[in-house]
Amino acid sequence: METELNGKIALVTGAGQGICRAIATALAAHGAMVAVNDVKREKTDKVVAEIAAAGGKAVAACADVSRSDEVERMIGGIVKQFGRLDILVNGARVEPPRPAGMSPADWWDRVLDVDLKGAWLCSMAAIESMKRQKYGRIINVSSIQAYTGNAEEEWMAYSCAKAGMGGLTRSLAQVGLKLDITANSIAPDYIETEVMEARWGREKMLEYAAGVPMGRAGKPEEVAEAALFLVKSGFITGDTIFITGGRFVISK
Repeated sequence: METELNGKIALVTGAGQGICRAIATALAAHGAMVAVNDVKREKTDKVVAEIAAAGGKAVAACADVSRSDEVERMIGGIVKQFGRLDILVNGARVEPPRPAGMSPADWWDRVLDVDLKGAWLCSMAAIESMKRQKYGRIINVSSIQAYTGNAEEEWMAYSCAKAGMGGLTRSLAQVGLKLDITANSIAPDYIETEVMEARWGREKMLEYAAGVPMGRAGKPEEVAEAALFLVKSGFITGDTIFITGGRFVISK
């Protein structure tokens, strides 16, 4: 168990599974008290139990981040319980497939409400505590699709929401410039998670992994390493770290 983040209070949204579960676990392994957010209590409880079993500290923080009242209750409760909020990782997301019976327009609204508006709501609530303590780290989990786009109709909203995180990140960075509050984003490429395996199966996952320039998929823990780097850095703000397996490498 590392101790660099001892005394720090972190909130990771969307941490019931996948990449953000790995980020929450990594923060706890380095000493932070982590509030694990998801809309489903069984998911948060499972991750909290995993962190505790590994010797870390965590609490469940169930909320729909697209709802301002739930966000205010969640973050207000964290600050009331622990006295501060030091680290916010915005990773809650909705992504395809679109639920049966939901119209494309309603799907667009839902994706942007969770993926982008949710990050904004959480950031604006968290930054008030960060201003008072003159310290904070905000990390927005974007995606390679913010930069490449996606021609599939169901994925367009997701690409646009993740692209919007760039503007949100730079705006938050301006707010925190003189207060030791940094805001950055991380943009993963294809990362193998339990979510992907359940959706596509092993054969399809191998096909996607072969399309990554390095010839393999990324691991959630490799994304978590980038998040930890940004949490520990005080002189990087308004920037994006790409975890892409060489997606932007130009080869001849």
